[in-house]
Amino acid sequence: MAPRPGRSALLLAATFVIGACTPVPPPVPARSELVIGIVGDPRSLIDDPAASAVTALVVEPLVRRTATEDLEPRLVESVPTVENGGAELVDEGDGQRIVATFRIRQGARWHDDAPVQAEDVRFAFELDRVAVEGSPERAMADRIDRVDVVDRRTVRVAYRAGERWDLYALAPRALPRHLLADEAARQRYGEQPVHAGPFWMLERVPGRIVLVPFAGHVLDRPQIGRIVVRAFPDRTAVLTALGRREIDIVPSPVLDADLARTLDRSAGPSHVVLYTQAQAVAMLRMGPAFSEPALRRAVGLAIDRSRLARSVFSGRVRAPASYLVPPLWAAVELGAPRGADPDAARALLEGARFRRGTFGIERDGARLAGTLLVPASRALEDAARSVVSDLAAQGIAVSVEAREPSEIQGRVARGDFDLALLPEPADDPLAATERYRGAVSPWFDLLGEAARVADGRAEQRLLYAELQRVWSASLPAVPLYQILKVDVVPARLEGVRPAAHGAPITWNAGEWRMAAAR
Repeated sequence: MAPRPGRSALLLAATFVIGACTPVPPPVPARSELVIGIVGDPRSLIDDPAASAVTALVVEPLVRRTATEDLEPRLVESVPTVENGGAELVDEGDGQRIVATFRIRQGARWHDDAPVQAEDVRFAFELDRVAVEGSPERAMADRIDRVDVVDRRTVRVAYRAGERWDLYALAPRALPRHLLADEAARQRYGEQPVHAGPFWMLERVPGRIVLVPFAGHVLDRPQIGRIVVRAFPDRTAVLTALGRREIDIVPSPVLDADLARTLDRSAGPSHVVLYTQAQAVAMLRMGPAFSEPALRRAVGLAIDRSRLARSVFSGRVRAPASYLVPPLWAAVELGAPRGADPDAARALLEGARFRRGTFGIERDGARLAGTLLVPASRALEDAARSVVSDLAAQGIAVSVEAREPSEIQGRVARGDFDLALLPEPADDPLAATERYRGAVSPWFDLLGEAARVADGRAEQRLLYAELQRVWSASLPAVPLYQILKVDVVPARLEGVRPAAHGAPITWNAGEWRMAAAR
């Protein structure tokens, strides 16, 4: 059972220390509490993007990706590679596949003191393979063919045949099988997760979560004595609390780059604002109603991305030309995207037989209109309104509707949408390319397949360069801007390493420490 807040949680903490028969760690230095401010009180701390900063404190992966793009073993003894003998290429009749062996560290334990076992890895895979289509969990599980338990601490993971994937070691994960027997248990688990990370949940009440170091953590004990997570109704309330120094950390994406000027003025000497070019793109996806090539090109030419960057983000963000962006190794610079050209957009629409009607443009009596789905985010909503304004100038009537990110992802995956504005991760070129399989051209799909099986980054880089050129020419979506991650942290907090990929600022919080006051 997951630890309950209050007295029972304290008793459980004592059980960890006594049961492990290890010395009590030295006392934590004074002023070792950090307060993190987030927007909203997420129901689930496992699969809600708004709770990612909390998830990273509680959850320990088998392997994690560092800020320098290296892969680092966590719950397992080593990252399996061909070089160290932990991975091999096996031909099972349907093409070569990577088969990797993961061995869980001796002494790895869940927060309830149960041992982490190989069966927990297979159990997580079985859950992830039936997760919602389009979810990160499902995307990772789809790359795996099977997970075989070798012994109590060892699993062999066989990946999809015929591909070479640099990030294969990130795909498997572990979940505490003994706590997740049924759907009701999994729902409770999301609210108060028990995992194996450097911090565990001591208390949770509405609007407040208290996390403390996990004495049984298989790696180093954290130096931060306590982390309090406070939930606020909106980012204005977060900014107010930050100005009053009621919170210490504001993790991305609570404060977006549209607040850069305000943050630079208000941070003061006690805090640092970190800006990180993310390997992610705010992408305007176009559904079946906008499937015609001429119509998509017209939409691309109608949107003034430079004005959007200036008006919403004070010019801090850049408009990429493709779906891959630096600093990703596979991204190539195609030059600046073509600027807005309303006259060219209008000519394309007229060439596609759209004519001005009473309420906008129409063809064969049908009005060109739709709905733009957008997650509830001030920056994304502002960007969406800028897009709607540019399309309205062409006679395309679009209304904006805020929806949960998971709902939008599902509808995009099913093709059940008109327009959608989503942050799309681009830290894995293979996954980013497969996102557009069937939406660009047969040549794009062939190039994508070639990149999937290519051996070595030199060959892959050439293929991804061509994939980007083909994608940009077809324009299945409009890359509005490269996302800029914004994190606010105390100036005295050492060990913070923001990552360009999707990891939140807390990804290595177990290594943080507070510098002595000067």
